[in-house]
Amino acid sequence: MENVKKRTKSDPFARLRENPPQQARSRETFTRLLDAAEALLDEKGLDAATVPAIAKRAGVSVGVVYRRFPDKDNLLRAVYRRFFERTRQANLAGIAALGQSKKPLSQLLPAIIRGAIAGNRIKRNLLRALILYSRMHRDPSFRKAAFAMNNETLRSISAILLKRADEINHPDPELAIEFALLTIGAVIYMTIVEDPLYTMTRPEAIEDELSRLVLSYLGIDSEEPGETMDVRSRRLAGVVLAHKNRR
Repeated sequence: MENVKKRTKSDPFARLRENPPQQARSRETFTRLLDAAEALLDEKGLDAATVPAIAKRAGVSVGVVYRRFPDKDNLLRAVYRRFFERTRQANLAGIAALGQSKKPLSQLLPAIIRGAIAGNRIKRNLLRALILYSRMHRDPSFRKAAFAMNNETLRSISAILLKRADEINHPDPELAIEFALLTIGAVIYMTIVEDPLYTMTRPEAIEDELSRLVLSYLGIDSEEPGETMDVRSRRLAGVVLAHKNRR
């Protein structure tokens, strides 16, 4: 028991794994509750994801919710963990393919930017709700764990880009890559996730202009950002770049 308490204290997500549902029916209910909470967050935001609303959406009683989760916070932690774990796995698969690509950075970086913008647009409402939840959370260990959980993808992208440092003319490629990814994430977060009122004269131009900005900063001989790119590259880094900046 003492070891369980220590593990729970050190790992903010540990409580979600202490008593995983064993029976098929319990697993189905568990999944329905996560799906219901995620749908409410996506459609109506963080304030709408109350326990009664989640129970109603899942077609169960409030008592069933509390049998699966001790409180609302535990349920939302589970939603958060599942969403970003799925995102992380998808991104890492894309990054593995990216690492094998022979395309120059002048093509790969715009592909990463396009993928991040597309992913954040599709999941904008859910991302905003989950990021707001993590930012407002009173448990600093959870905020830290949430950030670390999503940081692996960024480290992987940085490592791949750094292997192509000979294409970067910035005097400090490692620092430049870190700052470039930070810039991409900040712009995407402010213009797409946080506040869509931050618009350009031509909103569709954000992909090309952000590509030009980053390529110029890194000192990469750029091609037109409109160059054709493979599908897997365009899907890379779907949502994680914007989340990188919400610590």
